[in-house]
Amino acid sequence: MQTVILLIVFVLTAATLQGTGFLISRVVDYQYPALGLMTFLILFISAFYVAWPIAVRLAETLLRRAGYVLETEQSGHATRRDRAPTKAQA
Repeated sequence: MQTVILLIVFVLTAATLQGTGFLISRVVDYQYPALGLMTFLILFISAFYVAWPIAVRLAETLLRRAGYVLETEQSGHATRRDRAPTKAQA
């Protein structure tokens, strides 16, 4: 169940970033026609790279709100450094 939610969130996040990248490349193409294609290609590839961490964080938030226990070994939750250690970890 958690994997399906993560994949759905990833597809939606990647599609949103792809749409944003397309609009940015259209604006660049209008001003600088020679740079439009290069801008599109850079934003297209980078959208997949940026979408994954965003999707993981969003999916974890959605799963917690739904009351699920996260599979921390797969998400890397135990090794993250962006959260303060809990009493059990300290």
